[in-house]
Amino acid sequence: MHISIIWADQHIRTVRQLEALISETYVIAIIVLLLFLGTVILISNSIAYEGGKNPKDPAKRRTWFIILGLIAPTLFFLFNYLYVKTTIENVALQAKFSNTNVIATIVIFLLYFVIGFLLSKILKNSKFGTIFPTKK
Repeated sequence: MHISIIWADQHIRTVRQLEALISETYVIAIIVLLLFLGTVILISNSIAYEGGKNPKDPAKRRTWFIILGLIAPTLFFLFNYLYVKTTIENVALQAKFSNTNVIATIVIFLLYFVIGFLLSKILKNSKFGTIFPTKK
């Protein structure tokens, strides 16, 4: 199988090129999702535990989790809208790609929070697990 990276490399003129771009956009969306999840795990591990009755470290981790969860889909959407979409020459093809951009952005947003929540529960004894603490 030959994979050619079309994503914003050349002008899109045909339906076939657009279909390849759409496939690559979904793959890039998953890569962005994984990169931001990895980043938030690294950040949460770098925040030191605080002792005492009301430690602030879980709130710091949760804040970073939410901030990166909003930045990831926003950057992805804006890059596609402002740069990738301009490489598509046909207006009808641009409209089809716009739908893909919205769907991929929603997928990043939803999966980031769902996978992040599940990872927090799975890794409940780690620093990342304190993002959504389990009530005892």
